[in-house]
Amino acid sequence: MSVSEKVSTTMVWIARFTTMQFTNISKQLLSVKFFKQNRRTFIVCLILWMVINIPGFFIYRRNIVNLKDDFYQKGISATQILAKKVGPLLLEKDILSLNVIIRDIAKRKNIAFAAILDHKDKDVAYTNSEMINRPLTFIQNLRPFRTIDNVFIETGKGGPDNLQLINFSKDVLFSKVKIGKVYYGMFLTGLNNALSKFRTIFLSVFFASTIVLSAVLFLMDRSSRAKAIKNQKESKSITNIGPYLLREKIAEGGMAELFLADYVREDGFRRTLAVKKILPHLAENKDFINMFIREARLAALLRHPNVIQILDFGKIKNVYFIAMEYIDGKNLAEIIAQIKEPLPVDLAIFLMLKITAGLHYSHTKKNDVTGEPLNIVHRDITPQNLLISYQGEVKITDFGISKARSEPSFTEAGVIKGKLSYLSPEQALGQEVTCQTDIYALGLVFYEMLSGTKVYQFSDNIDAIRSIPEKEIPPLLSVRPDIPDELNIIVMKCLEKNLKLRYQVVQDIHDDLMKLKSKLKIVYDVDHLANFMKMNFDKIN
Repeated sequence: MSVSEKVSTTMVWIARFTTMQFTNISKQLLSVKFFKQNRRTFIVCLILWMVINIPGFFIYRRNIVNLKDDFYQKGISATQILAKKVGPLLLEKDILSLNVIIRDIAKRKNIAFAAILDHKDKDVAYTNSEMINRPLTFIQNLRPFRTIDNVFIETGKGGPDNLQLINFSKDVLFSKVKIGKVYYGMFLTGLNNALSKFRTIFLSVFFASTIVLSAVLFLMDRSSRAKAIKNQKESKSITNIGPYLLREKIAEGGMAELFLADYVREDGFRRTLAVKKILPHLAENKDFINMFIREARLAALLRHPNVIQILDFGKIKNVYFIAMEYIDGKNLAEIIAQIKEPLPVDLAIFLMLKITAGLHYSHTKKNDVTGEPLNIVHRDITPQNLLISYQGEVKITDFGISKARSEPSFTEAGVIKGKLSYLSPEQALGQEVTCQTDIYALGLVFYEMLSGTKVYQFSDNIDAIRSIPEKEIPPLLSVRPDIPDELNIIVMKCLEKNLKLRYQVVQDIHDDLMKLKSKLKIVYDVDHLANFMKMNFDKIN
């Protein structure tokens, strides 16, 4: 393989290796908190670093190869010329002329030695006159390197200081008969110095670019953190966002906090509502901001009595907020915790009828302009996200991690979205989510309402992934024998792990519950629910 082919192969390998390493390193670094928080700056700095150092590496490699090629070609050429000159002189045994040639060669830079041997391999001319008529012993530890244009190249050490050198040798022929041999040795000192110079330049650029771009990254991070701290302080001290006067914090989650607020107009109009805003320490996090905006966009599309109504969305004073209708009541998790026993059948059926109505609406919602189905999947149907007011209203809330065709997904492959205790088998396995995912979660909530206990309780994702796809759920009748068989069938059909056996659409659950309600002659209505809430939470309206 020629030197140019080796260089080309090396460059291709380096390009592939660099690309793979760049991808792997980027993924690993972006998982670190510091780099995740400064993702955009880090990626820009990393690209600049690559732009500077990859071409620099190729330039460095090309110069190294060229220097070595020039060095070898110089030695090969000198050896060939020497062999050509000494041929006639060896035949004539003109020792004087041979020594003149050797003395001229000895004056060259980086020359280690030169020697002319006769057909008996004895020196007849040598840069070291003491070695005349003796076997060549100037080089120790000779190792064959390669043969180019009939010039045999060896590496070894020689000279008084035992320096590294390259020995070039070639047979001198006359009529294809060997009449002698020439040796031409060159010290590697000059070549190594030149290589060291280029290596120093490359490493200087490498480390300088690394230090400079690292400094830029850390300074940008320091600046962004200072800005974030300032914004956090301002956010914590905010008592109003535009026309919304924040009265008190009523809830806080992993992404946002919820405030009871008043909408106040200049003309004195006042309305109580809820304002959701991103937590102060996440105000500069682009991923959370994108999820927050996405929640607002999706929820704003929905207009249904069983879905929380979004009234406004925006950014004021560097604070992203969602203004929504305020539900004066409790979430289902608080109700179950307060009652400390299974809910009555008529109450559970009434709640589930309202929830399935709202969920079916969101699943089947179409684009108002194009008529195309939005395919909204909530992905976080839990008791905490089901609100019941003291007036008997039932609402689905929190579309923060919902999935829709109209919105980009921020879910990474293999990342579980949703609360562990309400995951479907397909979510646990990282498979595609559909409306049947919400149906499974709905079944878990329904089972919990009627049994008073959670079906699943896990400590971490690994435990959930291992258990959910395989764990058998006992029939609801075995836990609550007093419920009708038809109700047990409805709940367990929601919890089928086989998607073909599970309810296909939420409307089918609603229809089956309506039939059961009619069969059981249940008359439970909004007034009953309002009385239930007042009795259990001592709310006076």
